[in-house]
Order: sequence, then structure tokens, then C-alpha cells
Amino acid sequence: MIRVMTLNLAGMEKEWFEGRAERLCAGLTPLAPDVLALQEAGVRGGVDFHHQVSLIGEWLDLDVQVFIPYGNPEEVNSNEQGGVALLTRWPLVSVEERRLPPGNYPPDSRTALLATIDHPEGRLHVVNTHLSWRPDEAHVRLNQLITILDRAQDEGWLHRPERFVLLGDLNATEDEPVIDLLERHLVDTFRAHHPTEPGYTWESENPYSGGYPSPKRRLDYIFVDRDATVSASGRALHTREWVASDHYAVWADLSWPEGDRP
Repeated sequence: MIRVMTLNLAGMEKEWFEGRAERLCAGLTPLAPDVLALQEAGVRGGVDFHHQVSLIGEWLDLDVQVFIPYGNPEEVNSNEQGGVALLTRWPLVSVEERRLPPGNYPPDSRTALLATIDHPEGRLHVVNTHLSWRPDEAHVRLNQLITILDRAQDEGWLHRPERFVLLGDLNATEDEPVIDLLERHLVDTFRAHHPTEPGYTWESENPYSGGYPSPKRRLDYIFVDRDATVSASGRALHTREWVASDHYAVWADLSWPEGDRP
């Protein structure tokens, strides 16, 4: 069994240095994810150097880490960058940065992190991404997802016997074309165990939401190939005592049939 998890980290703002970091790590530790995907992870250079991914990896004993910046111009020219990251217990066979079509309201550079993990029972292909966020950009998100799936298709990851997981902050509600397209090929791990629960991962009541006037939404997902068994799934860091970002975490316990695998 492999426990995978995704979380939009909300960068180094919103009281990260005033207790949020410790609460986040303390909340994640008992969950013991084997593969953790982060969005809005931050790296700060200079005399105030800070690397959120390294800090979390040290807490969780996830020694294999990769970070890919979004690449927005104002971040490239500063000493602080945000991006997506992947942490895991096992070595990485390959890592690829895939630039995605940008949002309609620049600067809004987007990327996907594609990695192959050398798991002892067979390689696992993982895509971590963070799609454009504005509600009126459903068509942009769809084009971004198609770019990702085209690359996964080129690599053969969408076909048996490959093991494939796509996860992240998709910024899409379940009635959008992005989710419809994913459900044609993959399994929504949360829905596999919670067919009727709303599963919100963003709520304005969250103290870190900044009061943004938006309805409750489910924006963060874990999708997996249809050969996988989803033995459990759920949200994390969503109760008042453990909230540590403006998004809640999503996790899933996955396994695959025994047999010959790459």
C-alpha cells in the first residue's frame, strides 16, 4: 500500500513563521504519507533563506524531494519563488517539468511536475500540477490538462500495466470539463469512498482564506489508473485545530495487483 497526499501550501504567507509551519508538520506526521505533492510551495534565497519543501521533508522523513518554480517573471527576478513540489520515500527514476498554457490574466505561468518513482514493487508515475484558478477560466484549465495528458500518453503512462497517479490543486469543481475528462480515464479516489459527501477543500470559513468571497468548493484531487485499488481516502488538516493552509489536504491509500510491472 502506498499513501499519497496533495496539499496547496499557501506559500510563506499567512503566518507561516508564526506557528503555521509547526502545526502543518505536526498534523502531517501521524498521517505518514509516502508520496506528498505540494502546490504553492516557496523557496526564499539570501540571508533569510528558507525552503518549505526541505523543512516538511525533514519532519516527515521524506528525503527525496524535487521543486519546480512556476516561472512568473516577478518571481524569477526576486529572491523568493513559488512552485510545485514532490516528496517521496523512494528514488526518482526521472523528473520532467512541463510548461502549461498560461492563464488569461497574466502573470499566471503554470507547470506540471512529471516524475517516475522507483518503488520496490514497480515504478509509479506521478503528475503533480496546479491549474489556473479563476472561475471563468474553465477552458484554460481544460487546455492545461490536455497538455498534461498528451505528455502522459506519449510516455505510455495511461495504459496497462503502468501505475499512474495525477494529483494536485486543479482549481476545478466537479461539474467542469476538466473533471469529466479525467473521469473518462481515471478513478477519483475521494469519490471511490465518499460518493455523496461534498468533500470541500476550500471554504471561506477557513481562517487562512482571507475572506475571499467564493462558495465552498472541492478543488483538490487525487486520480489513479483503473487497475489500482483505493483502500481508503479522505481529507486532512480540515478540522479547526489542524487547519494549516487555505486549502485542505487530500489523501488516498493505493495498491496494485501483483504481476510483472516496469
